[in-house]
Amino acid sequence: MDLYKELVHGKGYAVFSIENMQIFEKLRDSFIAKINISNGSEKNIDVVRKAIAKMSKAEINKSMINLLTFTNLSEMMINSCPKLVETLCGKELFIQRRAHTIINVPGEGQAKQWTHYEMISGISPYSYVIWAPLHDLEDHGGVYYIDQKESSEIMKKEEASGLVNGPMVLNMMQHQKPTRLKFGQAIPIT
Repeated sequence: MDLYKELVHGKGYAVFSIENMQIFEKLRDSFIAKINISNGSEKNIDVVRKAIAKMSKAEINKSMINLLTFTNLSEMMINSCPKLVETLCGKELFIQRRAHTIINVPGEGQAKQWTHYEMISGISPYSYVIWAPLHDLEDHGGVYYIDQKESSEIMKKEEASGLVNGPMVLNMMQHQKPTRLKFGQAIPIT
């Protein structure tokens, strides 16, 4: 599969395997250390997820502040998949100093984040986002993407009505099923 063609002229997303798992594992371990959530001396992603599931939203937000010190996350992600990044972006890159991190809390009714479009979020139309889970996604706690042609048509209809994330977008998204990924798989999007 030609990822560039799929992202730019196709669906707008594709699943790929992380190229350098050693760096990606270090990224996950750095996340665990920086978020500073644990039960006792054991620190792994499953322990962190279980602890987060018992926390209030305020406690989760407070823990997320610890991630502000994770200033090399973007660089680690690039180094986890250098061939992909070079294929899509070339060798001259501008990267976010602090990558955007979302915690999907385990458990029923917790999996959904507010729908958004990277383009509307102020991100350059000449950028790519790489979404990679730090654990296997075996439930409905993942992420889903909608074909860029379909989502662009709906966005244009809503924009003509003066809306962003209006009822057409929300109705379209409520029937989506999250992509099941294994640790070490990721999705780049345009």
